[in-house]
Amino acid sequence: MSMLTHVVMANEPDLIRKLLNTISPREGKIELGDVRGYVSSPKLAEIYVRGQHGAGAGLVAVGDTYLDARTMLADRAQKTFAVSILELDHFLDGKEVIQEPGFRDGNATRIEVWSFDPATLPPDQLILAVALSYTTREFIQNERAAGAVNELIEPLGFIIPDRDY
Repeated sequence: MSMLTHVVMANEPDLIRKLLNTISPREGKIELGDVRGYVSSPKLAEIYVRGQHGAGAGLVAVGDTYLDARTMLADRAQKTFAVSILELDHFLDGKEVIQEPGFRDGNATRIEVWSFDPATLPPDQLILAVALSYTTREFIQNERAAGAVNELIEPLGFIIPDRDY
């Protein structure tokens, strides 16, 4: 039985099983807040680039774009994709970084800079990584995102309790 003793990244092999072995569930589910004590957020930063980049560039959808494809949550105007910190300079080459696009500006892409390439994760582990990529503040600001994440992590044995959003 392998347990976690220190903080790991969300691409730790066999992460979900290790968490289930390490953290005691409350009412049958492990709270996402408790997971944060063992697993760092994969999201290091977010930036916006002009134009639509993502699926065509072979990037993995994350954030609200990931949730939009799997739940009732509607995406924002800018699609969200992840780029590994190691690939960031290469990805940004020749692209215009913008401060903050207008709310309805669809001609921009939201890029989450991740500590690793999300394409390397098995599907269940990607769900958990996306859940951890949201900060508690983001859940409080966007209850619908928290509800959508909850819907995806619950079958894996995890939950965001109501008090956390």
